[in-house]
Amino acid sequence: MESKFGDAPMNHQQIQRIVAEVISRLVPRLGADGCRGSLIVPLSGATAGFGEAVRQIRFLILDGYQVRLAFSEAAEQLFGQMVRNQLAGFPHISSIEPTQWLSALGEARAIVCPLVSLNTISKLSLLIADNLVANLILHGLLKGKAVIVARDGVDITGQGRKALDIDKGSPTLTQAIVNRLQTLTEYGCCVTDVQRLRSTVNSILANEGTSTAQQPDRKSYFTPLQIIPSGKLVTAADIRNAHRLGATLNMSSASLLTPLARDLAMQLGVALVKSDDRGSH
Repeated sequence: MESKFGDAPMNHQQIQRIVAEVISRLVPRLGADGCRGSLIVPLSGATAGFGEAVRQIRFLILDGYQVRLAFSEAAEQLFGQMVRNQLAGFPHISSIEPTQWLSALGEARAIVCPLVSLNTISKLSLLIADNLVANLILHGLLKGKAVIVARDGVDITGQGRKALDIDKGSPTLTQAIVNRLQTLTEYGCCVTDVQRLRSTVNSILANEGTSTAQQPDRKSYFTPLQIIPSGKLVTAADIRNAHRLGATLNMSSASLLTPLARDLAMQLGVALVKSDDRGSH
């Protein structure tokens, strides 16, 4: 691309500045006025679902929220500047100073975590808050704030972790991860998938100010793990494995379910979902 001011081609930084300028002029007309209050967006050092996480942050800004970013030390090193670059031009974005996190928390409507690491959920499940991100999440819960967490960074069955080749842990290790996520829901976090982050935030905040009886159960936003049976024939062993992981069993239309497996699924409460999404058995 050549500059209209001469024959010299524009460099990458010049192009980025132009794009940011266009965005800064356009998005306020699309609803990005910040009138819906502030969201604290902590990011810890997970990378699965990174692109979608940034996309969801943009959507929240377009929905009229102010975004206050907070990075763990690992996240800052891994992708801090990349996030800022990808959000360049979007209004109502700021960063939380480590010494001012408590006042920022008091002003926020919710804490929204699009990227959370296994290290962070493990600490939180033990009530350890020894860094900025963990402090914001834990004390957000203690203040009664809505805390919405995307689990993609720790979901052992998710495509992001499979792409990184870190999805081969033992059943005991996988169950430990599931238990930690479940502990967060019991503490009051809404655990969901990163693709549903925006809709979950809007749904929860739309119910602010209603009576407790009218508010949706935040645990209902927890999306269960889905696993695929080992073969075309779904056996009782597959059902027991799904039950142990707290997962639904995602079967293809060609899967065959043994009578024993069907009975065991009903007994243990394991959901059997067809991959074509036409229902469960």
